[in-house]
Amino acid sequence: CPVCGGLVKRVEGEAAHRCINKNCPAIKREAIYHFVGKNAMDIAGVGPKIIDQLMDAGLIKNAPDLYLLKKDDLLNLPRFAEKSAENVIKAIQENKYPALDKFIFALGIRHVGEETAFDLAKKFGSLDRLSVVSLKELNKISNIGEVVARSVYGWFRNKYNLNLLAEFKKAGLKPKEFKIAKIKKPKEFLQLI
Repeated sequence: CPVCGGLVKRVEGEAAHRCINKNCPAIKREAIYHFVGKNAMDIAGVGPKIIDQLMDAGLIKNAPDLYLLKKDDLLNLPRFAEKSAENVIKAIQENKYPALDKFIFALGIRHVGEETAFDLAKKFGSLDRLSVVSLKELNKISNIGEVVARSVYGWFRNKYNLNLLAEFKKAGLKPKEFKIAKIKKPKEFLQLI
C-alpha cells in the first residue's frame, strides 16, 4: 500500500488491488468520508475537509470518535470560531439516532448499497437482529445474492467491525428500529368499497 506500506490483495473476480490493513490511515479516512456523506449519515457541515482537519490533528481515528468531540476540540483548529464549532457539534449530536438503513449503508459494508441497506433494515428491523443473522437467512432475502450475503455475514463476524459497533454504542449512537408505517384508509374510501 502506498500509504501504510501494508500488503495489497486482489480479490478473485475483481480487477482492483486493495490494502488489507484495517488500520491503514487511507482506508480509515475514506470510511469516515463515506460515513458522514449525504447518502449515508448526512451530517450537515461535516465533509472531507473537516474530517481531514480532525484526523490530521489526531482528534478522531474512526467514525465513532466524531460523537465524542467537544466544542473546545474544534476551537483549536484553523477556521473554527465559536459559532462554527457549535454548529458542527450540534449537527453531530443530532445525528445520534439515525434511520437504521442509513446507518447500515454508512458502515460501508462491501457490496451493500442504499437499496440493499434498506432491504436489510426492513427485513431485520434492528442492528442487533441483523448482527446475528445466519448466512442461510441472508440468502433467502430477494435482491440479495450469495456475494452480498457472504459480505454482510462476514462483516458482522469480523472482530474489528464488532469493536467499531461497540465504540458507536459507547459514544451514544443508537439507530432507530425500522418500522413500516401502516397507511390508514380514509373512512370515505372504506364506505365506497
